[in-house]
Amino acid sequence: MSQADQATPPDPDEAPIFVVGTGRSGTTLLRLMINAHPRIHITHEASFYIGRQFIPKRYSASDWLELYFRSFPFAWQYLRTAEVREELAKTHPGDAPREALPDAYRAIMRCKARQRGCPRFGDKTPFHASYIGTILKDFPGARIIHILRDPRPTCLSLRDMPWAPGSWILNNRYMARLAKEVGPYREQMHEVRLEDLLANPESEMRALLDFVGEEWDARVLDHTSHIPPNDVPPFPWLLSATRPRGKVPTRHWAEEIPPAWIRQIEFRNRYWFETYGYPLAELEREPTRGERFIAVCKDFPEAGRFLRRFLPLARRLASKNPPDAAEAQHRLLHLNPKAWEHYPDFEFPERPVVE
Repeated sequence: MSQADQATPPDPDEAPIFVVGTGRSGTTLLRLMINAHPRIHITHEASFYIGRQFIPKRYSASDWLELYFRSFPFAWQYLRTAEVREELAKTHPGDAPREALPDAYRAIMRCKARQRGCPRFGDKTPFHASYIGTILKDFPGARIIHILRDPRPTCLSLRDMPWAPGSWILNNRYMARLAKEVGPYREQMHEVRLEDLLANPESEMRALLDFVGEEWDARVLDHTSHIPPNDVPPFPWLLSATRPRGKVPTRHWAEEIPPAWIRQIEFRNRYWFETYGYPLAELEREPTRGERFIAVCKDFPEAGRFLRRFLPLARRLASKNPPDAAEAQHRLLHLNPKAWEHYPDFEFPERPVVE
């Protein structure tokens, strides 16, 4: 990026900012650090492309928006539906055609940034890492930031999430599939390892802000002092990112992941280790091929339990009568019910209602 580019920030409409990655890779922390910059606000998991795949092709952008207003990703944006409709109507009066879906997404992001008093807007949805090609087609000037983390603690953390598989097999496959989806776009993104962000926050954030075309602002190093009300949904797996970086609790994956699965993760995810410099574990004893096979077999029942919950939910989301926000959130957060053992005191919050 030239000095001239740095002196004049890009047009917000032409260069929205997207944070992508795997779940449990630090996307929430990075979003909060970016949002501490006075010119930028990135929405929390609008999940636009995830929801878009379930919408019949006959639906217009206006139809899609009305369905989206019923979803729990929109509920946690604390936006008035009338405001978003009015924003879309500025470019598409009347019924916006299906081709205007990117403009509907832009309207949501722009309204949220305006609510926070920021000209630059974007979205943080980890699973949009599977849609980078579509993002670049819809927003050719997008600034995409890919945050990644060592696959071993990532898989360990995913197993404890109510919305993710409690299965080593499925989480391992998810990481491996994502490598194939992200790899072709490395030259078009800015990448940061969570480990580097925690160890060298200033140098990593300076490089990131240079990439998106914004001047340095030290407030990004003190994100906990700049989190507005209702900015992070009150779920316990998200709230750790609202603490100072040095106080975020960590787990030592080598003590919790069975050796057979450490090697399975490293083998299946060779791309992450070879490309991003993660060293292989030094084990006291190498698991045998038989032990690795047995570990996979023992995990099959857990994988099956997750799929029996997930597939009916996916079919329902794609039906003519999709669940409303409350039902969808409840079902999504019980795909892995055993995970709730880690949060015994948690009480589900009421769905936000904005007049």
